[in-house]
Amino acid sequence: MSFFRALFLFSFSFFSGCIAFSQHVTLDTPLQSPHGNQLKIGCQECHSTQGWKPLRAKLEFNHSKTKFPLRGRHTEVQCVDCHQDLDFSNGPVKCQNCHADLHRRKNGAQCDLCHNPNGWQVSIHNINEHQDRFPLIGAHAAVDCYSCHKVGTVGQFNRFGLSTECVSCHVNAFRKATAPSHQAMGFSTDCQQCHFSMDSWYGAARGAMGK
Repeated sequence: MSFFRALFLFSFSFFSGCIAFSQHVTLDTPLQSPHGNQLKIGCQECHSTQGWKPLRAKLEFNHSKTKFPLRGRHTEVQCVDCHQDLDFSNGPVKCQNCHADLHRRKNGAQCDLCHNPNGWQVSIHNINEHQDRFPLIGAHAAVDCYSCHKVGTVGQFNRFGLSTECVSCHVNAFRKATAPSHQAMGFSTDCQQCHFSMDSWYGAARGAMGK
């Protein structure tokens, strides 16, 4: 095939396609966005004239006006990490839509009772749900979650699987106490009979001897 014949066939196919397209789409015909009807911005605010991919380095889209404002670590992820399809109106808004529940639904579905968008690392002071059976006051507010929740798979903080009795965690401290020796003196294992404060073991009232 000669060069001129190939050029003719290419030009004919190209212009035939343009004519066929123009019969259905005019300048007044609204184009259907693949991102859904809720995205009210121009293509150029995310894309460049070089093509649909890659996206512009700085997107003009304001995510704060959506149902899921981007805060904390969420500002570091790529769009496609959350939006698995092009219709952005179907984007995830619940934690469990993107994150596996390591607690196996033992703590409910409201992750923000303990966590925040800055990361999974938990501060004891952020755990609102711990105000029921065993409020974290005194020295208990300074310990790590796993200091008490040792049983079972990591992350399964089954609150009903632990005793709230002091001796359930502090039995070794009771046995090793030497000034005075709690076991030799026959002290009760009900720590609160002598230790009225949860700030420290020191300053206990002497008097609850025997069981």
